[in-house]
Amino acid sequence: MQLKRLFTLCAALILVGTLAATSPVSATTTPNDDYFLYIPSNAAARGPLQVLVTVHGMGGDGAGFCQNLINRAERDGWIIVSPTFQYQDYKNPDSVVWDDTHMLPHLKQILDDLPAKTGLPIKDKVALYGFSRGAQMVHRFAEFYPEKTLAVALFSAGSYTLPMTTMDVNNTQTTLNFPYGVADIQKYTSTPFNAAAFHQIPFFLGVGGADSNAADAPRAWDPYLGTTRIARAQSFETALTNLGLTSSLTVFPNVPHDVTTDMRGQAMIFLEQQAMLATLAQADQSAATAFLSGIAF
Repeated sequence: MQLKRLFTLCAALILVGTLAATSPVSATTTPNDDYFLYIPSNAAARGPLQVLVTVHGMGGDGAGFCQNLINRAERDGWIIVSPTFQYQDYKNPDSVVWDDTHMLPHLKQILDDLPAKTGLPIKDKVALYGFSRGAQMVHRFAEFYPEKTLAVALFSAGSYTLPMTTMDVNNTQTTLNFPYGVADIQKYTSTPFNAAAFHQIPFFLGVGGADSNAADAPRAWDPYLGTTRIARAQSFETALTNLGLTSSLTVFPNVPHDVTTDMRGQAMIFLEQQAMLATLAQADQSAATAFLSGIAF
């Protein structure tokens, strides 16, 4: 069974890479008041469907941010949920706390309502993709709701919430409350930080090699992450690795604060791979359950 599974996975991943350059397609899109919903063609016959959540940066909007991903979602048979958020000052920690502790539960509610809204079979866990302020949102969604998260791809966050309750800061053991860490996350989610579920989430991190202006990053996070977006991505990736998570960081040479076609493509391949791995794991589990159900004890 393991050899067959490995062969199937390899063939599937080759197919993912081969189809990356497919031609444009058109399918139904549905704009809403505060989020953009994309449903692929023949959705009812392609389920259960994977949901991809895409989150824009400062000054962006959901409909515009996800447009470069629609062809890929149509090919994969994925639903896109792309909210529009009216962010406050991303350099002010109090504003970040207010925004994220209101917007993240709202996003979860949108996702929870999706099966009833669409009438479609939908997978329980979502893939997340974000840029800049949106990258902050998607990794914090994973920390708030790890049991709802399949995988996260994020680019160029200005700050990160470390998945830790304490850390040594200048030789002093310091409690990391939100938005610096997850020590008090129960105050916002009604449940303690689910470390076991979070540790199952793979991360793909990216940042432009020219995105190194310290003035663009909020100073309040300096003691925990470093002073630039590059240093902060490295600090967050180190924290994930030290906790035993599957994570990778790519610094894209000469890229400023932006997402290139290559960056977007690599992120999507990563998310597609994780979705395929989850599907194969579920198939293995179903086969094992069927086998065991036929054994008389």
